[in-house]
Amino acid sequence: EQNPSAIGCKISANYPSDSTDATGRVIREWINEQLGGTYTGSLNDGKQLVEYYGKEQAARIRKDIEEFGENSAMGQSVYYVQFKKVFETTRFVTYTEETYQYAGGAHGSESTIGQVFRKPDGRMFGWDMFTADGKEKLRDMIKNRLKDRFFKAKSDEEFYNMLLAENARYLFPLPENAPLLRPNGVEFIYQQYEIAPYAAGMPSCTLPYDSVRNLFTVTMRPLIESTTDSIAATYLNPGQ
Repeated sequence: EQNPSAIGCKISANYPSDSTDATGRVIREWINEQLGGTYTGSLNDGKQLVEYYGKEQAARIRKDIEEFGENSAMGQSVYYVQFKKVFETTRFVTYTEETYQYAGGAHGSESTIGQVFRKPDGRMFGWDMFTADGKEKLRDMIKNRLKDRFFKAKSDEEFYNMLLAENARYLFPLPENAPLLRPNGVEFIYQQYEIAPYAAGMPSCTLPYDSVRNLFTVTMRPLIESTTDSIAATYLNPGQ
């Protein structure tokens, strides 16, 4: 972490410690690639990896401030990213990557994306966890959940008027980033400006497993069956 008066740069991660575990190795590679994929040292040393990217990002901020001038709006710049293990069962692990950046202007930007890793081979699942027909059925399910729970709109027309996505009334867009397996269902997150104005934040919803069970591929179904197993655990902080 580097945090002088004008620069804030912090990277933290739930970093797998077992070098013999295939899933852990894939997660390490994923973290490295998400941060830029330029670190060439040993992936066994998570502290060294995050320090490398922290120093790289801090140097980039300093260079930009020098280029644009310390008295510019960039004089207060921050970059924070956290990789969190948020859910784990006997069959899979869910990670999230939460990022906040500010480089001047009216406000900063933030994002939350993630990845599901299968045990014991580390295979990553994104939208391919659903069948092609299943993804199409999800459009209306997600739309209705967002309308009722997130935006609390009283009608479809009121809901569509809250969005930036002009074609949403004809073909509701799926989130660009991968769905996340959570303890109580599948979470779908839209990033800032993806479908709604900045003031709306990051629209998201969670569909219970029972409501989408038939939409998963046969490859995915055994993973879903493990969401209530004996080791299923939710993690809230990077230190866990």
